[in-house]
Amino acid sequence: MRILFLFLFGIIWGNSDPKETVDLTIVVTNIKTVTGKVEVGVFNQSKTFLQKGKAYKSYTAKVTGNVVTFTLKDVPKDYYAISVYHDKNSDNECNLNFLGIPREPYGFSKNFKPKLSKPTFEDCKINTQKNTSVVIELIN
Repeated sequence: MRILFLFLFGIIWGNSDPKETVDLTIVVTNIKTVTGKVEVGVFNQSKTFLQKGKAYKSYTAKVTGNVVTFTLKDVPKDYYAISVYHDKNSDNECNLNFLGIPREPYGFSKNFKPKLSKPTFEDCKINTQKNTSVVIELIN
């Protein structure tokens, strides 16, 4: 009887559905200079938001026009916050001025525009319960 229970438990457990996924399209607009590349960080945790190397997923695309589009397939349904910057000189850094403000164009999901401090995960959080398209206009 115990073996039958374990067998049935294994079948039920083994057939449980994996986390549902969706497609997430990120459209980056307001690219003024057709040089360099666009870097995107997709974050799924508040504690790691905007920390270098801590994004859930990172993407890069060469700038070939005034708009760059990323389509992320099979993204687990969740809350995400997205940061983007236009690495105009392709040095793999978001160059900052002496106050720590980006010298290269940047943007965030929900087109959040920071005032005196960096945005929080909550400021930029989007919900991806269905296929989602996010337009992020760069701040120049």
